[in-house]
Amino acid sequence: MGRKGSRYSIEEKLGYIHLVEQGLTAFQIERQYGVKCEQVKQWIERYQAEGTDGLKRRKLRQYSVEFKLKVVKLYLAGNTSYPQLAKQFNVPNVSVIYQWVNLYTSGKSLNTTRRDRNMKTGRKTTQKERIEIAQWVIANDLDYSGAMNQFQVSYGQVYAWVKKFKQGGPEALQDRRGKDKSDKPQLTETEKQELKVKALEARIAHLSKENKLLKKLKELERMDATQNKNIVPFKHSLKKH
Repeated sequence: MGRKGSRYSIEEKLGYIHLVEQGLTAFQIERQYGVKCEQVKQWIERYQAEGTDGLKRRKLRQYSVEFKLKVVKLYLAGNTSYPQLAKQFNVPNVSVIYQWVNLYTSGKSLNTTRRDRNMKTGRKTTQKERIEIAQWVIANDLDYSGAMNQFQVSYGQVYAWVKKFKQGGPEALQDRRGKDKSDKPQLTETEKQELKVKALEARIAHLSKENKLLKKLKELERMDATQNKNIVPFKHSLKKH
């Protein structure tokens, strides 16, 4: 389980919806089956609104720069979240909005949001690398696309590693192909400490970026307020002859 939402069959989606109808919460389904609770909620909303048609795979939407900028500014203004914006503007993947915000706050163009086609196949990695990448994604609010560019791996690899790490911890990211289950190579204490430090550094960097973002937003608001204050209303009066 735990695949991307578009890769589930209609029958599978209906199955999870049925579990909710029987009393399970979306959060419990995520814990038991690895399906994101926001994904389950989205299926329920679509099913209630459109029936089974709402659960069919949808074509990939193209978003204009103006649309992306509008969503980004709403997020930066506060009082909302990525899931709320995804629901409001019918954006299927929450991480897409995170990517737009990340691009905007990094000073990059909102046109550059497509995944690198050359990274579909991924690359070979060590257990330590997989743990580091999984920790980085979690520290950065599940920025899978960001991890692709940061570590030069494929989206599928990142998604699978994060899922395994959440379910089984570092041990789940061992490469068990062709090895006996009793053979369990362990990370050294030095490697474990290095990974802890990198996870902490990733979280600090993310929070620092968020802080800079808030400062930038406040500065823009201050500039707008100053500009509006200096505008002198134009008064036109008709002269009597």
